[in-house]
Amino acid sequence: MNTRRPGEWPAGLRPVPATSSDETAEQPSLAPPVQVPVPEVRLVVTVDLTGRYDTHDEVIRDLYEQTRYSTDCHTAIVRLGADALRVSSGLGSAIASRFFLAAREVEIHVPAGTRWAFVAAEAQQHMRHYAADHAQLLNQTRAPG
Repeated sequence: MNTRRPGEWPAGLRPVPATSSDETAEQPSLAPPVQVPVPEVRLVVTVDLTGRYDTHDEVIRDLYEQTRYSTDCHTAIVRLGADALRVSSGLGSAIASRFFLAAREVEIHVPAGTRWAFVAAEAQQHMRHYAADHAQLLNQTRAPG
C-alpha cells in the first residue's frame, strides 16, 4: 500500500525551487542578457518657402497652408528663398507663431551669401515672447490650490 499522505510529494521527487532573477544573474554559467540599443526617432517637419512670391500675403498664405495640418514635432525646418525674404517683412514672427508650441527646435535655412540671417534671431525673440505670454496665460487660468 501507499504510505504517502495526501498533499505530500512522492518519495524521491521534490519540486525544484524557483530562483529569482537576482540569483539567476549571479550564476556564472548563464550568459548575460543581450542589450540591443533602440534608436531614437524624431519627427522633422519641413516647410519650403523657396518658390516665387510677389507679395507678403502670398508668403504668409503658403506658410499657413504648409503648416495647417502639422502636428507636434521635434524639429521644424523652414527653407526660405530669396523671393520670400525680399517681399515679406516680419517673417520671423510668422514662423515663431506657427511653431512655438509645436516644435522643440526650429531651423531656418536662408540662401548663402544673403543678409537675411537676422530672420533666425527675430524668430527666436518672438518664440521667447510667445512662450512667456502663453505661460502667463496658463498661470492666470489655473485654479488656485
